[in-house]
Amino acid sequence: MLLTGEYINKIDEKGRLMIPAKLRSTLSTSQVVAAKGLDGRCIALFPPDFFDKTFSFAISGDDGMQIFSPEARMFTRRFLSSSQPLDFDSSGRVNLPQSLRTYAGIDLRSEVTILGMGNYIEIWNPAKYDELMNADDVSISDLGQALVGSKRGE
Repeated sequence: MLLTGEYINKIDEKGRLMIPAKLRSTLSTSQVVAAKGLDGRCIALFPPDFFDKTFSFAISGDDGMQIFSPEARMFTRRFLSSSQPLDFDSSGRVNLPQSLRTYAGIDLRSEVTILGMGNYIEIWNPAKYDELMNADDVSISDLGQALVGSKRGE
């Protein structure tokens, strides 16, 4: 089942965030991997299996030769080096690392927007999320058509 929905929650004074029960139950794991988000300055939470499978392929490729690619090495430095596993506590919270909170512009005791993104979760400063969503006037239909076209090789 896909992770879906948009939720508002608050970071506590210790940097912990309660992940909504609907998302936690869909994840069906007691751990996530936190990383810099791929679109803008947000925090992404990945199920460990998805993270390992997806990003191992991204940095290794089919033949393991991407180590010789400057882009693969830069991606590894910028993305993987900031990534770290987080455990859910008994209340369904994760303690978001200070470095990732700073990257995303998320302060202690501030509200955040939590998004189910299919295979992972994004955590946004609400103002930055609104800015991203209002950056252009492209319809969902237009985005869907572009996605289908790219999958067909158009």
